[in-house]
Amino acid sequence: MSYIALYRKYRPNTFDDIIGQENVTKILKNQIKTGKISHAYLFSGTRGTGKTSAAKVFARAINCLNPHDGEPCNECEVCKNILEGNTTDVVEMDAASNNSVENIRQIRQEVVYATVDVKYRVYIIDEVHMLTTSAFNALLKTLEEPPENVVFILATTEQHKIPVTILSRCLKFEFNRLSEESLLKRIEYVLSEEKIEYEEEACKYIAKLADGAARDALSILERCVSESKDKLKYDDVLRIVGAVDKQVVLDIVSNILEYNMLGAVENVDKVIKKGRDLRQLCSQLAEEFLNILINDKDISKDRIINIIDKLSKLDNDLRLTSNPSIVLKSSMAELCNLKSNIDNQNVDLSEVFTKIDTLEKEIISLKEELKNKNFTNTKVIKNVNSNIENDVKKDIQDLPVKEFTNIDDLKKMVIEKGKIKLYSALASAGIYVNNDKIIVITQNEFAYNILKTEESISTISEILNSEYGISSNVIIKLQEKNEDRTSKLEQILRENNIDYTNID
Repeated sequence: MSYIALYRKYRPNTFDDIIGQENVTKILKNQIKTGKISHAYLFSGTRGTGKTSAAKVFARAINCLNPHDGEPCNECEVCKNILEGNTTDVVEMDAASNNSVENIRQIRQEVVYATVDVKYRVYIIDEVHMLTTSAFNALLKTLEEPPENVVFILATTEQHKIPVTILSRCLKFEFNRLSEESLLKRIEYVLSEEKIEYEEEACKYIAKLADGAARDALSILERCVSESKDKLKYDDVLRIVGAVDKQVVLDIVSNILEYNMLGAVENVDKVIKKGRDLRQLCSQLAEEFLNILINDKDISKDRIINIIDKLSKLDNDLRLTSNPSIVLKSSMAELCNLKSNIDNQNVDLSEVFTKIDTLEKEIISLKEELKNKNFTNTKVIKNVNSNIENDVKKDIQDLPVKEFTNIDDLKKMVIEKGKIKLYSALASAGIYVNNDKIIVITQNEFAYNILKTEESISTISEILNSEYGISSNVIIKLQEKNEDRTSKLEQILRENNIDYTNID
């Protein structure tokens, strides 16, 4: 037999083999035991978390001749045929390459026929969010009136791209990002099965690099095992993946915190000479500063947040530049000179406080002036910052949207998920909520480029849904510097056919 990749060789064959998704597998097993099988399921979550594996196990379990406790036996003729792909009644379709309306019409023509050798005909549609609008419309009709012997399992990494009409007809399951502990156990299990010796530190680092995805963990493991000799060692893993030695990273962190520009540049030179991945260095530095932000109460949070923000921008600069070493060294020099707004030695605090007092008096005076002019709409003074800027904007209370006021809590949850770039991007953003729309607006073009990524939209949507019960489509918009926020909201509402005729 030809060689089989580790992530395929160790694909789970039962629900109990699927790690970290007990919240999903328990319900699916109970449905099989009670015979309460729904006609459509939606499995959503990040890559490599077991969505397709769970779909295949479920397809076997509902057709198994000898199921046990909701699990397929994998020994009967039906299970073997499905495992070997020898049945026409379990169809796995990749919507990324079969996304046209004709592909869905073919399914609609097939579902009316009886199954050949199984109880249920199962359609597993992977990356279903890639279907075209016409294809979704064609699928909708089948989901509305499905034959009794047909089950649809839709899998996606981007649930927010699926029409609400499809979502409402599916039983939805969210697959969690896997913990490092779960991935570590899986990696050690695979190494034991393959009879490969290993250092625990090497396994821990691979689990960390996998970023919550079992498939990524096994892919990285396979690469490291292929290049290592008799034993999987931590130093070999660092060399193979291009990571930077932990001590060097800690030395650079200390250099930055101590304003030691020469030391930081010298340590960066060591990394460059060893041929390590400079973006990986940037990621490791950001992670260390994030740990400091969370755990160190004695250090200036303001400065650490600024450093993390600079590192997130640096990662993008390194990706685009033709000379990353120069960009990295100049950025290290900048980080070493970066002080917090309050700790900056060049700032006269008494002067700052005087300006703040003056500004407060100006605001009170301006409010009185507006009141005397009998404005019918309340005006709000916003955007007062250390640059002594202010802006009077129309209140949005008459618009059919409300401002999301828990943005600070949202940012904390984003940090907890390790989304450093998204955290910095939200700092300059406003969030507004409508019945079926979440509108995120920012004036910062860099922040806009981060917010509009599929990963950021998915994270925002996931948190708002799980923590606040807000399940809506996310819209990201860039506001021009001289553009009024309310006017921008009116434009967005108009573009999305949301009635706003009650605006004065």
